[in-house]
Amino acid sequence: MATKLEDVTINIQDLDLEDICSAWQWRIQDQKSLVLISKLGDMFFLGTDCGVYWLQTDSGDLTKIADNLMHFEELLTRYENFDNWFLPGLIEQLEQAGKSLGPNQVYSYLKIPVMGGEYSVDNIKPTDISVHFAFSGQICEQIQNLPDGTKVNITFKKNSN
Repeated sequence: MATKLEDVTINIQDLDLEDICSAWQWRIQDQKSLVLISKLGDMFFLGTDCGVYWLQTDSGDLTKIADNLMHFEELLTRYENFDNWFLPGLIEQLEQAGKSLGPNQVYSYLKIPVMGGEYSVDNIKPTDISVHFAFSGQICEQIQNLPDGTKVNITFKKNSN
């Protein structure tokens, strides 16, 4: 099973970060900079308070998980944190099923878990990173204040880029 950070994250060096963060501005406007992106399409930010925040794109939750970058690095050495934040076992199952990531891709849910989708190989596929963040951000924004079980009709805005 993947146990190193580079096995569960993607290289963000050549990405258009403004583009991939645009659909999430409603949730991340108080974040200072992007720290990393997981292969499962979650983002980790450095906040204006120097804390590290985990944006879960499967639910829209933004959670402070560390007081600073050094604390975050320390917490990453604990198996339960690494497993919870990056789901290395699921990534390994996806790769064994032949679902490898290409350039500028992350794993994305066919049916987002906040809408009842499962954390399973059958519900996840490699997806263009811009598409993943645009769709998940728009869905989570539209349902953020609805009670569980509410029937929804999701509409998507076309990216102006």
